[in-house]
Amino acid sequence: MWQKTDRSQKYGVAVYNYSSRLPHRLTLNIGDTVQISEELDGWFYGCKTKNKNECGIFPKSYIHVREAVVAKFGSLERVTSTESPIAQEISTVLREWHTIWKQFYLDQNEELENIQVMMLELMDWRKKIMSRKLTNEEVKDLQQRVSSRIDFGNAMLGLDLVVRDEQGNILNPDNTSVVELYKQHETASDRIRLEQNTVTGVRDTSITGPQTFNLFVQLRNFVCRIGEDADILMSLYDAKFSKFISENYIVNWGKDGVPKDIEMLNNFRVVFTDLGSRDRTRERVYLVFQIIRIGVMDPKDVEDKKQTRRLRRPFGVAAIDITEYLNGLKNDAEEDKQIFIPFQSCGEKEFMDSLIKKVVVAKEINHKGQGLWVSLKVLQGDVKQVKEDYPHLVGPNTCVSRKLGFPDVIMPGKGGDVRNDIYVTIKGGEFTRGPAKTADKNVEVTMVVCNNKGEVLKDVISYGCGGDMMSEYKSLIYYHEDKPKWQETVKVAISTEEEFKGLHLKFTFKHRSTSETKDRSERPFAMAFIKLMNKNSTTLSDTDHNLLVYKDHNSPDLKSSKKMKITEKKEDRDKFSPYLDLPSTREIFNEQNIQPTGKVTLFSGPFTLSAKDSFVISSFVCSTKLTHNVVLLGLLQWQDIMTDTTKLRDHLEKLMKVDGEEIVKFLQDLLDSLFSILMQNTISDVYDNLVFDALVHIISLISDRKYHQFRPVLDAYVESSFSFAMAYQKLMIILRDYVDKAMETNQKILKSAMKSLEYLFKFIVQSRNHFARLNDGRGKQSFELQLKQLIKSISNMMLYTSDNTLVAQGSALKYMCATIPDILKVFDAVELSHLMVEFINNVPKERLTKQKLKCIDDLVHSKLFVLPECRLILLPMMLQHTRVLMEQKEEIEDCIEVLSNILNLTFSRDMDKYEEDISLITKMSLRTVIQACINLDKTSKEAIKCVCVLLSMLRQMKELHFSQYMDMEEFVFLIDLRDFLMEILMLFLDLVSNNVFPPDWMEMIMLENSIILRALQIFAKVIHDRFTQEFERELWGFFFKCSISFLTQKSLQLEHFTSSKRSKIVCRYRDMRREAGFEIRQMWFHLGVNKIQFIPDMVGAVLEMTLIPEIELRKATIPIFFDMMVCEFMQIEPSTRKIKGNFNQVEHELIMCLDALVEGGQGDGEYKDLICDILYKLCSNHSTLKEQGLRFVNTIKELLQHLLEYRKIIQSEVKELRMSCIVNLLNFYHDIGRQEMYIRYLYKLCDLHMKCDNYTEAANTLKLHVGLLKWTDDGLDPMLQSGWYPAARTHRELKEYLYYDIISYFDKGKMWEKGIELTKELVHLYEEELYDYERLSVILKRQAELFACIIRELRPDPEYFRVGYYGRGFPSFLQNKVFIYRGKEYERLTDFNSRMQTLFPNAELLKSLSPPSSEVKESDKQYLQINAVTPVLELQDRFLNKCVNEKILKYYSVNEVQKFTFSRRIDESGADISQMWLERTYLTTLYSFPGILCWFPVNHTDMRKVSPLENAIETLETTNKRINSLIEQHIADDHLSTNNLGMLLNGVVDASVNGGISNYKVFYSEGYGESEIQLHLVHKLKDITKNQVMLLKEALLIHRRKVSEELRPFHDHMEQRFKEMVKLIHKEYRLNVSQVPDSFATLKRIKSQSCVPISRVSEVLNNPNNPQNLSDSSAAPSPSLKTSHSTRAPSVYIKPDKSAPTTPIRPNTISRMNPFKRTSVASLANTSDHSSEGGGSNRNSLEAPIELSEQLTPRRPLRSDEQRRLSRPNSFQLMPPIMNSTSNSSLVSNTSSTAENSDFELGDEMPTPPLPEKTAYSDYSNVEITPSPSHHRANSGNRKSKPVPPLPTELNGTPPPVPKKYTSKQASLT
Repeated sequence: MWQKTDRSQKYGVAVYNYSSRLPHRLTLNIGDTVQISEELDGWFYGCKTKNKNECGIFPKSYIHVREAVVAKFGSLERVTSTESPIAQEISTVLREWHTIWKQFYLDQNEELENIQVMMLELMDWRKKIMSRKLTNEEVKDLQQRVSSRIDFGNAMLGLDLVVRDEQGNILNPDNTSVVELYKQHETASDRIRLEQNTVTGVRDTSITGPQTFNLFVQLRNFVCRIGEDADILMSLYDAKFSKFISENYIVNWGKDGVPKDIEMLNNFRVVFTDLGSRDRTRERVYLVFQIIRIGVMDPKDVEDKKQTRRLRRPFGVAAIDITEYLNGLKNDAEEDKQIFIPFQSCGEKEFMDSLIKKVVVAKEINHKGQGLWVSLKVLQGDVKQVKEDYPHLVGPNTCVSRKLGFPDVIMPGKGGDVRNDIYVTIKGGEFTRGPAKTADKNVEVTMVVCNNKGEVLKDVISYGCGGDMMSEYKSLIYYHEDKPKWQETVKVAISTEEEFKGLHLKFTFKHRSTSETKDRSERPFAMAFIKLMNKNSTTLSDTDHNLLVYKDHNSPDLKSSKKMKITEKKEDRDKFSPYLDLPSTREIFNEQNIQPTGKVTLFSGPFTLSAKDSFVISSFVCSTKLTHNVVLLGLLQWQDIMTDTTKLRDHLEKLMKVDGEEIVKFLQDLLDSLFSILMQNTISDVYDNLVFDALVHIISLISDRKYHQFRPVLDAYVESSFSFAMAYQKLMIILRDYVDKAMETNQKILKSAMKSLEYLFKFIVQSRNHFARLNDGRGKQSFELQLKQLIKSISNMMLYTSDNTLVAQGSALKYMCATIPDILKVFDAVELSHLMVEFINNVPKERLTKQKLKCIDDLVHSKLFVLPECRLILLPMMLQHTRVLMEQKEEIEDCIEVLSNILNLTFSRDMDKYEEDISLITKMSLRTVIQACINLDKTSKEAIKCVCVLLSMLRQMKELHFSQYMDMEEFVFLIDLRDFLMEILMLFLDLVSNNVFPPDWMEMIMLENSIILRALQIFAKVIHDRFTQEFERELWGFFFKCSISFLTQKSLQLEHFTSSKRSKIVCRYRDMRREAGFEIRQMWFHLGVNKIQFIPDMVGAVLEMTLIPEIELRKATIPIFFDMMVCEFMQIEPSTRKIKGNFNQVEHELIMCLDALVEGGQGDGEYKDLICDILYKLCSNHSTLKEQGLRFVNTIKELLQHLLEYRKIIQSEVKELRMSCIVNLLNFYHDIGRQEMYIRYLYKLCDLHMKCDNYTEAANTLKLHVGLLKWTDDGLDPMLQSGWYPAARTHRELKEYLYYDIISYFDKGKMWEKGIELTKELVHLYEEELYDYERLSVILKRQAELFACIIRELRPDPEYFRVGYYGRGFPSFLQNKVFIYRGKEYERLTDFNSRMQTLFPNAELLKSLSPPSSEVKESDKQYLQINAVTPVLELQDRFLNKCVNEKILKYYSVNEVQKFTFSRRIDESGADISQMWLERTYLTTLYSFPGILCWFPVNHTDMRKVSPLENAIETLETTNKRINSLIEQHIADDHLSTNNLGMLLNGVVDASVNGGISNYKVFYSEGYGESEIQLHLVHKLKDITKNQVMLLKEALLIHRRKVSEELRPFHDHMEQRFKEMVKLIHKEYRLNVSQVPDSFATLKRIKSQSCVPISRVSEVLNNPNNPQNLSDSSAAPSPSLKTSHSTRAPSVYIKPDKSAPTTPIRPNTISRMNPFKRTSVASLANTSDHSSEGGGSNRNSLEAPIELSEQLTPRRPLRSDEQRRLSRPNSFQLMPPIMNSTSNSSLVSNTSSTAENSDFELGDEMPTPPLPEKTAYSDYSNVEITPSPSHHRANSGNRKSKPVPPLPTELNGTPPPVPKKYTSKQASLT
């Protein structure tokens, strides 16, 4: 039994995919989260959290249960995960991205890999977050990175922008003002754009990371074989300038390959600190490791105990580029990720500095596995912050390596950056070898710090952090190098308490011997020194110093100063440090102009200058106590020069020119000195203004952007270090004096004073507070009065209009508000507010407008604005200024910024808190802001901000505010209120139609919509209350238009969103469309009698609203249509005063709009059912409207059905289906009489045909439009107009245009007959109606071209195919229906099958022509049944009793057809053809072909059986036709190859495979045939057999005449087989074929055609003025016609067929076959139907065994030869005697000659007959005027013989006269 789950099993995640077709199962995908309600055994019951409508059971084993928080709301439970918000967000994002990623994979999108990488990163980060092993700071940092990556990915995928707060949490719009939300959107967009630019390689250098950061480095291991102890020096290196930028970090490594202190293994940590923004911009920064070996000189001698030990020797370098880590381009540096850095050893003569330069530029290093393993991580903030945020990384034992220089900010005080360091770099030297040396020295430099007594200071030298402080430093030793380059930097850290004067650096140079014995005897051979303080008491300058090297001649006797006893006596000092009086550097030496010579050297005591030796160092002072500047030094030591007024004044004046970097380093001491001078009573009067100017200069310097990072330093000084209690009085007096005398004061000084107002007031207030604490608050009133007077003086200064004070006034406006926080400490806020209002109002109009607005904006952000009582004073002034400027369209951007900040600061969820403020803002600014929004360009940033201001106002307004606003005096008259409502509705309409926010700002757009919806609801009530009696149609209409546009906007269509996005919107804002729809419905029914004014204008808008797929909205709004119908139906006609009685306008508009909207993608099947159900019920219950209403509902239902089908298909690439849907709509609109819609879809269909090159169908489609037009000049109705010819204004004009298009399309489709029909109409128009002979001549030429094309051009016959669509898988208009398709040119059955299977790739092809079962028809699958069909010719009456060219008739055999047939075998088992019965099916289509489609449905089917005998007759007839066709082709073209003829003849006379006529042997037997019909069919079969023998004879004669010598044996074989065949027929079948006439004259060809040669016609047309043309033409035929017979097509005589029966008839009605005719006497309509059904057919159905045959048609029994001769008239009645030629190839043969040669047999002695001579009675009607070789070949391929025509008779029964005949002489001339 199912049981409720406990709290521990309420939430789970699917870990496997689960799918089942069984009922009540819930389908799950990996990652789906479920809320579990019940459990039973191994099953859970629950729902998906993303869609709680999906419920069901699922296996427990597929679910991983997680902890969750269960919150109950009554009977409902809300289950949420206990994961952190960021982990939940990652999960949601991964699910959403995964769906897109899969689609990218299917589409092979180029972003696939990028998305995959980001998804893997998010999964990895989520794993870290869920591990709960990160510190708070690491979680915060990771959260920022996760947020950045999610935002970047969403932007890449086109998803919505996620807005976050500073901590990276998603912002809640409910708790955020509109202005703030907009700013956060902008910030997020900028951040994403920056990241995109970074990814694409475009860096935005204007945006940098945090100002101060640090680099954490942990040395994991050092893999290298040294064999001795070593020091590893780690430091940062600038590769561009080749210098170190940080102190060294020292690691002592043991000779065993492990640290000396084994406990430090994997725990060497250092933080390189003080890094700032300038370090981010360095081009190339490296982390460099210098390995220094400490041991013997040569590592090969390490085992030699006599070698000198503890020598510092270079060993190698390792380096890694960390530039991208520092500037943030790489963020994969983590403390747990190890990075390998390859090691490069040092060469024998290679300096360490040279090796570093080589390593940093090397692309690859052959490290051989040697190197260091380190971890890196960039830490943000200063050292103090880092220690707090990363205690697990930066602990007490973590070393700190400082930068060689100050950080960006130098903090004062005890806890600040108090430093007194000098960095000394030993660069290099040059030393002479000496007379006793044979090799260069191994020079070692020892550096010590000594005082003026020569004492060495203890522990003041540092080689780097991690090492102990030293008293002396020893350099590296380069073996046998007299010009060593050390480039070693050490730090000299001297206590500030130490007497600095006299301190100096002393360098001694010593040669180090490899032998320890010799090395002990070595003494320093030279020394150098440099003093740390110059003579003017300034510190050593930061530059290179070229030191003088002094030789020590008494070095063996010189004792170490460390072992000497130091005394204070002057003579001792002179004895032990005699060198201090010597010049220390080359620069001093040159300044003293000392010229030592060879005889006189510079010496003192034992030290003598060595002119050839040199030694170079560089120094860099990093001290807050020592300076290089004399002016600063003088001011810092002002007491020493207090009596020297000139010098003090000079220092104060020169302070303005001192470099700012020097000033900020000594900021605290310098300020103390200035205030001390100011407060000295003895000299203050003299120096007050100078000190004030210097103070102002320093404050101004800090205010500059360059030094803005020192503001905290100055703030810290004011708060902590400033202690001058009486300074405020002097500062106030001096400042007021400057302001009062603004016109006379130096404007530069005045500007600086105004610029320094903030800190001047800080000093004043802080000084006053010190004084008050010391004196118990004495003098408060006096101070306040002075302060008030000072502020008023500044305020009065703003009244000046002179340009002289403009800059100072601008500075005052800029900095005055910064003084407010400090003034409020000692002054009343309300009174200060009045003073600030006066200050701003004093600024003259149109002067400093921008600065004034900036000052107002600063005032908004001040503490005064926070106080309610102050806001009421300040707001009117602020709003007045902004309103005036906005109305004048000045400084719009700044005004909007001020208003936005005001509204941002007055936003609160508690709306009562700022109720009075909002009321004031609304009254003074709402209308102004609305008008600004209307006027501004919506694409500008100002317009977007202005919209935000408006939305913020409307959001913060309560209904009371709306009511108060619209009750103001401004709206006393309704017209004013109407204008206001129209303005804001117009703006709303613009905003919802063209949103100003980017489409991915979902939160912003939804908040905007919620605000607009609330305003619309309030305005709806106002419109109803105030504008119903005095009805304002325009206002009501605008409300409806705006509301419906709001409801239908794209951003509210929730069904287009993902489920997560949809649920998020609905949870926060609900479905706003429903609320808007209900409001519209309510307002509609409030219209009352005024509804008719909105009919039918509102039908389309309401329809668009009802089409929204929200069920409740549809139910609420669909009844509006019925209400509209009733309103129009019951409307009183003004003329008749009767009700209208119809709703035609509503019906028309609804149909028009439905067509457009449903085609555009709106609406669905559910909507169709719902609207029909609702309207059906409403109409059924209305007695008057019922009949029309129900009819209208049925129309709507059918229309929606067609439109939905069309929309579904239109998205498909199958154009044929789209055409079918269009035709369905065409028929529908035609049936209901909607001409405009009918024509619209006509042109859609035509365009589709044109894209498919279906020119014939396109022409037929246009004919439907033409059919609606008349040949009149009547004006064209709008519904009949064509978009192709918008200029056409009359019926005739448009019809004429379209006719030319149709003719052109028919020409392209090779349907020239159709084009001729249209040209005839145009000929009649131009000749009989318009008398436009010019156009008549053109159209006649065009007509002539079309006639010529029929004869000349090759026109392939289209094939027709039957297609059955079975199964419910097809569209509804195809399901279980059969269609006939017209194939494309040269398209055969296999090609058509491939095309159909391409269109329907999922369809299965049925292999049988049997009717499909009901199971197949009802299946959900798709089945296709395809086979070829033959069109049934229905010949036109105009061709009866005429000799018609075969090419003309050929057109009608495959065109203008509506009936088709095909056959299939009934019994598949037997192979005996004589027993094979066929089932013949006749199909009739709905329309004839060709039409407006390439396919039409079958509307009637008829079937009958075909007996084996009938099948035999059809088969033989088909063979005869093929032989006859080839004979005609060879007669027409004497050069035609005999290959096809030979193959056909061989297949007939030597039918060894198929059996030939022997298959039908049974039918020739005497006893076959029981019924009279069968007997006559047998007789017909025998006649056809005889006819075939005659055809074979003539064909063999042609073949013998044309065959090549190589194929002569083949021909002889066929003749032999033919003779055997004739004998077989005579003997076996008892057919007397010997009576068949010989083939010299086997066919009588008669043509009833013009007697005038076509050449003569052309000649007459070309020379119309020659009177001799006609007479000449009869005398001599044109020589050009000698070979014209080769280009003529055969003509066919058509005998009238009145009955055309389809079943066998009685014998007396069956004609006897004439054996001398190659074509049947019966109508071509009865024979051509089955021309391709016999054994030689090229059409095949799907089943191979099926053999399609020709339909049996009745014919008369054959007559005897005697009867034929008696019935035939004499030949001279038809032709001249010359026609009695015996030529085999003659087109006309005499029957008498045939009889004379009846006994002729084929033989080799038969001579080749000559070509016939031309006569005037030859058939020239089909000859081309200018025959070409291509036409010659093409037109000879389809030639057929014609039957003998009956004698022509006149009406009176008299035969026509005999035509004039040629003489033999004339004939010979041809």
